[in-house]
Amino acid sequence: GMVLFALMVIIGFTNSRQEERYINDVNIHINNQFENYFINQEDVYALINDTGKDYLLSSNFRTLNLKEIETRIELHQFVNDAQAYLDLNGNLSIDVIQNRPIARVLNSDGPDFYIGVGGNILPESEHYTARVLLMTIEDHRWIDGQNINNSEQGQQVYELLSFIAEDEFWSAQIAGLEIMGNQDIVLQPQVTKQSIIFGKPEKLKRKFKKLMTFYKQILPYKGWNTYETVNLKYKNQIVCK
Repeated sequence: GMVLFALMVIIGFTNSRQEERYINDVNIHINNQFENYFINQEDVYALINDTGKDYLLSSNFRTLNLKEIETRIELHQFVNDAQAYLDLNGNLSIDVIQNRPIARVLNSDGPDFYIGVGGNILPESEHYTARVLLMTIEDHRWIDGQNINNSEQGQQVYELLSFIAEDEFWSAQIAGLEIMGNQDIVLQPQVTKQSIIFGKPEKLKRKFKKLMTFYKQILPYKGWNTYETVNLKYKNQIVCK
């Protein structure tokens, strides 16, 4: 009976301590594998509560709703995922995974915007300009305000953007792309001066294979800036002008 009584006293004691415990420290870790901070620690504090860090530090363990904290942070367009947890020392840790942009749309009709790694449309960030593909679009009608994959044209463009972003060689070589009114695409290289007439965003592997032939077999012999345009539109041909 004594053991049980002692156990109850201990449990009662920890419960009362739990009720009165306040958060000791707050650690926010923003996972940033792409060197681009689109959201900083102050933003995360502001998302949780307008009074920021002070609100958390004056919070009682019992009144703190970790799920609600995660949900609030995940509302931010540049946040992909948030995890909040408490440790035994009373520290609150928040891990934030950012949404990664793969292209920036230079918009003549309004503010620029980004296209995220899942095709979602992201606003400009006040903290940072991402070094990603720059895109100009003559006709915006196929762009849905939420995600470019919501239209067939958008899906094809997204596949092209992803193809370039995921390829080490092409993501280093290609600086931007223009989508013409007829939906043809022109790629702009980083170093050399040619416009690459890509045509419709389809048959990607075949077209990039042709472009690789141009880079490896034609440019080194003819000189990097010999041609103004390279056309990949025609089957089994590379047309250089």
